[in-house]
Amino acid sequence: MTVTLITEADLAARWCMSAKTLQRWRMKQIGPEYLKLGKHVRYPLEVITEYENQTRTNVAFKGAEEILLYLQQTGQATIEQIRGACLGGKKPRHQIHTHIYRLMRATPPKVKATQVCLDPDSTVMTTLYSVCQDDEQ
Repeated sequence: MTVTLITEADLAARWCMSAKTLQRWRMKQIGPEYLKLGKHVRYPLEVITEYENQTRTNVAFKGAEEILLYLQQTGQATIEQIRGACLGGKKPRHQIHTHIYRLMRATPPKVKATQVCLDPDSTVMTTLYSVCQDDEQ
């Protein structure tokens, strides 16, 4: 059995991060498994793919469940409605966006975004978030 290995530089490029971040992760013993061959670090491609899939599907983080439940109850909501109703209404907008982004990028997606006009006579649009149905995934 042949194992495909990628370098630290290749993985950093694949994930759009610096090699220093990967080095820091190894020191803290976080991130994907790696092989140390002398002074060279290599990552098995199969391990990287599994790690990416696990990260993409792991939406069990604080806040996501509450947002998902809120969207299931309301049907759809704007970011401000979600922010006011979830997580005590005190989380910064960017943290709510991060939770929603992770829910949208999950495999399969848990949440979808739709652009709608606020007023038929206006060009102003807003984003409504809703739960993905089984047939949309």
